[in-house]
Amino acid sequence: MLSGNLTITDSKLFSDEAGKAFAELVDKNANNISRLVKGNVVNIVRASLYDSTTIKSLVNGVLRDDFGLTSSMSTAAVTQILIYISSNIEVQIKKSGKYSKVILHIIGDKDIANIANLSSGSFESKGGSVPWLYWLLTRGTEVVIGDFWLFAGAIGRTRSGGNKIMKKIESTGRDPFRVDPSHAGTIDDNFITRAIESVSKDILDAVAESTIGALS
Repeated sequence: MLSGNLTITDSKLFSDEAGKAFAELVDKNANNISRLVKGNVVNIVRASLYDSTTIKSLVNGVLRDDFGLTSSMSTAAVTQILIYISSNIEVQIKKSGKYSKVILHIIGDKDIANIANLSSGSFESKGGSVPWLYWLLTRGTEVVIGDFWLFAGAIGRTRSGGNKIMKKIESTGRDPFRVDPSHAGTIDDNFITRAIESVSKDILDAVAESTIGALS
């Protein structure tokens, strides 16, 4: 019988305690198990991210308009995010006494920091660099541009195709720009970690099923 636990944002550890004989079999088939586990986990994580309301908003919604992104800019960023996460999922098979462990690393704080600084997550505007992905993943609901506000009544063509532009605050009663609270995140609680945590049981099941499948 397989038993274990998976903590998505911490150690990502799944322990197989099916007995010494089974553990030795797992160890002998480590490469095949790792390949199957990674493939299945990547598919689950990618699907969950694609279904994320934040990803959808970036591609064709409020966030794309808020950040002033073109369609190609938002698509490039989403693609780069998915490639980074898929490429950095790690699976290891380790013996621990009479047991074997399938250790799965999906994402950590360092990874989020790296994603926040991806090249497609920022662009240059007349006012300077706009590191919108860094804001989205790390700044929560803090003010990120203190002297500008988001004007939602723009007339004519905008970069995003929407009706919002940034305007300098010249009177009271204007809220400085910050990330939409429904999408805002911090280094350890953001749309990526939330998407992964929402499918933690599916990931745990996939690890167990992939391990058994590789041995059958």
